[in-house]
Amino acid sequence: MAVVRHVAGLCSLLALGVAVILMPSSSGTTDAGARPHTAPVRLVLSSQGASHARALSTSSLYAKGDPWKGYLAAEAVCPGGERTDLSLQRQEQALTCLVNWARKQRGLAPLERVTLLNATSSMKARDIVRCETFAHNPCGGDWAVHVRAAGYSGAVGENLYLASGPWSAPRVAVDGWLNSPRHRANLFDPQWRRQGLAAVEIAAFLGHRSITIWVNEFGAR
Repeated sequence: MAVVRHVAGLCSLLALGVAVILMPSSSGTTDAGARPHTAPVRLVLSSQGASHARALSTSSLYAKGDPWKGYLAAEAVCPGGERTDLSLQRQEQALTCLVNWARKQRGLAPLERVTLLNATSSMKARDIVRCETFAHNPCGGDWAVHVRAAGYSGAVGENLYLASGPWSAPRVAVDGWLNSPRHRANLFDPQWRRQGLAAVEIAAFLGHRSITIWVNEFGAR
């Protein structure tokens, strides 16, 4: 496990594609007096057998020759997919639409968005910010603690996405999940029937500016 506390170290590890657990300072800087890093960042983390974050390319919003482009709904289908200036509620609606449209391309049923999983997704997003760690269990313990405490039984899954600036848009987030095998397996798991979704925006986090954290939880009942 690599614990990153310095911007220079973070950039080097991301460039090498090293999986990292990121632990920022609550001020959004990496050292006293240091300025937030201006380079974009994109990280994904899946409950599908992975314990470390994976860095995605920020050379462009979408990969050249993206093999999953056909699974991304057009603007006319899921409005606001590339907008980061909309309210979080509207961005969440766009991402919900994008997830269900991608599943439809695989012949899978759409996932009903339910209040309980929305709430536990929001709790996880707040935990990531409060405990300053991008992980499924940012404060330690069972990663599904909020879901179980809410009385939800049965199989559950979770996809996380963290990005800065335009890379945090709903359509770009779903494309990041589609291009990660573990996240794609979660998204296309036929056992899921319901989902929850939450997003949180932070002015400075992990030493980077304008960060959005997405939490997408899945349930089998």
